[in-house]
Amino acid sequence: MAPPVTTLYTAARTGSRVVRYLIQPATRHAGVSRDPWLPPGRPGHPVQRGASLLRRALGLLVLIVLSVLGALLLVPLLALLGLGTAFGSDVAGWMLGFTLLLGAFGVVWTVRRASCLITAADEPEPITLDAPGRAGSDGEAGLLAVLRTGERVLPATTRSALQATVIATRDALRATADDVSLSREAYDARQAAQQDLPDLLRTYHAAPRSPETDRLFLGQLDLIGRRMQGIVQERRGQHTRTLEAQRRYLESKYGEKEG
Repeated sequence: MAPPVTTLYTAARTGSRVVRYLIQPATRHAGVSRDPWLPPGRPGHPVQRGASLLRRALGLLVLIVLSVLGALLLVPLLALLGLGTAFGSDVAGWMLGFTLLLGAFGVVWTVRRASCLITAADEPEPITLDAPGRAGSDGEAGLLAVLRTGERVLPATTRSALQATVIATRDALRATADDVSLSREAYDARQAAQQDLPDLLRTYHAAPRSPETDRLFLGQLDLIGRRMQGIVQERRGQHTRTLEAQRRYLESKYGEKEG
């Protein structure tokens, strides 16, 4: 293959790949991970939003250019075939029908692709949890599953309560993740994350919907949430007391002494 032909072929193939990349639904932010605890659809990092908007805008521009080029090609062809059909040419009639079908397919494809570019939701990159310790990581993975399931199956009246309880449980898991031995607080946090909340969500979802089931579900969420908040506050108090004791020790050791 001659060098000019090879260069032309390479450029055409590269351009085709760029066009396919721009017009396919943009569902991931390249290289930027989204916070897994953000609800779906909530804006993430500004770099993510900017990259997504730029790609979608370029994709829509490419679709507009392709549509204009297609119209410039089809309109004269339809006019010629229509003229031939008017003069009684069967071949022109068949070609006119095929061209109209091809044009309709192109319009449908363009509209669907543009709709995907406009409405595509940003999906998170593979999640890497930052909780220290294997138990904390497993607990947070279970909590994320509970949160995502609740966002799909729960009505708005109970969804926000579940989210608040899940976040409180996550904070309790992180507050107790460094425990050398399994304390009561760490045990309660892990039980809530791995067993109590998943079981409660399954039971509520399987029960017939009624004000009474909503009341019982919210009451149990409140019990778990208050316990998790108490664990977090207790651990923060322990850290504060530890720092205060260390401050007094250092003052007694290094502080100025009278006389």
